[in-house]
Amino acid sequence: MKRVRLFSLALVLGVLLSLFGVSPLGAAEGTRRVVDMGGTEVVLPQDVRTVIDLWHANNQVVLLLGGADKLVGTTSIVKELPWFAEVYPRIREVRPYALSSGSGNFNTEEVLKANADVVITSSAQDAKVLRDAGITTVLVTFRDFEGLKETVRVTARTLGGDAEERAEAFIRYFDGNLRQIRERLVDLKDADRPKVYQIRGKNPLETDGRVSICTEWIEAAGGINAIAHVTDKNQGTVTMEELLNADPDVIIVATRNAAPVIEQIRTAPEWASLKAVKNGRVYANPVGTFLWSRYSCEEALQVLWVAQLLHPDKFRDVDMNAEVRKFYKTFYGYNMTEDGARRMLAGLDPQ
Repeated sequence: MKRVRLFSLALVLGVLLSLFGVSPLGAAEGTRRVVDMGGTEVVLPQDVRTVIDLWHANNQVVLLLGGADKLVGTTSIVKELPWFAEVYPRIREVRPYALSSGSGNFNTEEVLKANADVVITSSAQDAKVLRDAGITTVLVTFRDFEGLKETVRVTARTLGGDAEERAEAFIRYFDGNLRQIRERLVDLKDADRPKVYQIRGKNPLETDGRVSICTEWIEAAGGINAIAHVTDKNQGTVTMEELLNADPDVIIVATRNAAPVIEQIRTAPEWASLKAVKNGRVYANPVGTFLWSRYSCEEALQVLWVAQLLHPDKFRDVDMNAEVRKFYKTFYGYNMTEDGARRMLAGLDPQ
């Protein structure tokens, strides 16, 4: 009987605490707790109103989750993405705190002065620096599809409100596309998987190795990373000899303004013997509010686009133009035109 009374008392206390905004995990009144991707339990305001996002890729996640109006700090790279500004013009007014790629690309004192409710970063090293300065910081990072989904979920918990519902809607869409591809390629033989070489920058010998999200989307779409055997790194550089030996069937240039790189590949004598060049199978990867090919929510579109590129006979009925327009309306609330979607699919900026 005594045990029952104690349980009842604990239950009542739990309800009262929740009513008064106190986390059952012990957070103070008016706060809540989120466990980030480094395993750190972060105490946040119940209502997060201001966010500085120091990871270029994650600004897109915040946009997708409906939290872009909370952004008071972004990165210089995000401000240079034309499609992001097209979808969310206010980004032009948001101050860039991260001025380059990589760790340590910000001024801690300036971030501290901004007094944002939370700062988001992808660097464990930066998270420590920020926390040591007394700045509430959430770490998110990923190199594969599952990590992408967890990043979306952790960012949603950080933002609060309806962001978690939006996160789950996105994950259902992404998983649905992956499932559709698996079902259509279920009988695909290894011999019918094209070898794909993905270029990650302006240097055509810069690529992504075996342990990378790029290898994951290539394989999910029914291809083989042509140089996965050359490097285990997430990012790396190959030699021309290694590329000639790999002899990819398809080359995808996954950078903004891909046209000069494609022109170089098509005209340089050392590339002429590659199967992809001889057969005219060199493509610009679409770029949206972030690069589809990299740490992006638009991986959900990337896998479908690549699957159709590699296996057109099995995806003949998929209208990628309509798919892009649906995605942008559903997840960004943006009315993409047919011409806009066509330009994006061609790797072009908005007009």
